[in-house]
Amino acid sequence: MNQSNETLRKGSFRADLLTRAEPARNAFDIVADIPLAELEADPYRFYGWMREECPVVHVPETGRVLVLTWELCREAGINDAVFGPTHDIHEFVYGEGNLMMLKGEEHRKLRAAANSPLRPKQTMGYRDKMREAVRGHLERMRPLGSADAAREIFEPICMRVVGDIAGYGDVDDETLTRWLRTLAARLVDYGRDPEVDRASRQTKNEIRAYLEARLPDLDETPGYTVLGHLRRDGMREGEVRSAEQLQPTAEVLIVGGFQEPAHLVASTLYGLLSHPEQWHRFMEDPAAHARSAIEEGLRWLPPFGMTEKLTTEEVELGGVVIPAGTEIAMVIGSANRDPARFERPDEFDIAREDRDNVSFGFGSHFCIGHNVARTLGEIILSETIELLPNLRLDPDAEVLVSGWQARGPQRLPVRWGA
Repeated sequence: MNQSNETLRKGSFRADLLTRAEPARNAFDIVADIPLAELEADPYRFYGWMREECPVVHVPETGRVLVLTWELCREAGINDAVFGPTHDIHEFVYGEGNLMMLKGEEHRKLRAAANSPLRPKQTMGYRDKMREAVRGHLERMRPLGSADAAREIFEPICMRVVGDIAGYGDVDDETLTRWLRTLAARLVDYGRDPEVDRASRQTKNEIRAYLEARLPDLDETPGYTVLGHLRRDGMREGEVRSAEQLQPTAEVLIVGGFQEPAHLVASTLYGLLSHPEQWHRFMEDPAAHARSAIEEGLRWLPPFGMTEKLTTEEVELGGVVIPAGTEIAMVIGSANRDPARFERPDEFDIAREDRDNVSFGFGSHFCIGHNVARTLGEIILSETIELLPNLRLDPDAEVLVSGWQARGPQRLPVRWGA
């Protein structure tokens, strides 16, 4: 095997690659030295080059091997036997036994319980209540004339609507916001900052106390919330899950459920408002174009930019050998902009005929909340256009888009009215 190295440079990007020799290269011999801060700021300036030169590559600062093309992401994503759920990060953030880290029959039973109130028929039944909550918040915002749409409009709506469906209907908005932000910070920080760790542990203690207090209510009036179904579904007669068993997946619902729809509609609106020709097309018939706009928002700027897997055995992917026990990231943000799959992939285009995307993941761990996210996103977008007339980006404030694991507008200042 030829052991000579070649160094390729593209701007501030550097990758050390072994020459293409047989047998297949080891994934850890293909290294992209990209600072995490640069990925957080704008990962897309790296993705295009990496898809072409090194679609399976180790990025040390992420702690993972990245998989970047549409075909390779799908190949890994649907092979649950070899590319299984990852453990370390999800156990660190949510605790042992959460839905994200389980597999096999244990995963199937817990997923079926959580999924029961999130199926298409059930989601359609929430539409009127969703619309009522959306309109109520927008009516309160309308006199203001301006706001940060991401933080002040979409995030509060999604926390309330998804929180009610999940089973947090009696938790106030301020508490839900704090729970979301501290747990999301724990996911991104991964134990580096003691203050982030302290705040998230306090949140975990509060959630445990809340669940302990809620158990009698869940037993007496189980209703149709996710927590209610998690308490009892899939258990033997007379048995229920304890607060300790509920908590890890209850926290997953907060981080995934609250963020995803809010980031989705913020990214979609940002795409529309920053592309005048697309905004004009959309405004010709907002009701007719709402779903296609949401789907393009999902593709163009997915709420979660990657999903993790753990190899259960040595495997070859794209001509590269990945050892057993390797944490990999299927980079959804890159796959959704792969020119081998999409024409003009970097353009935001609501008239795109191919609306396929992998924004909700793959295989047995495909996102259970995708029906709610799509439906709620469509309602929020339609109602926002109707109730906040002459909506536009605020020319005196800057939009901030950041993140690579979870990406979207962190700040989306808009104005409406005269």
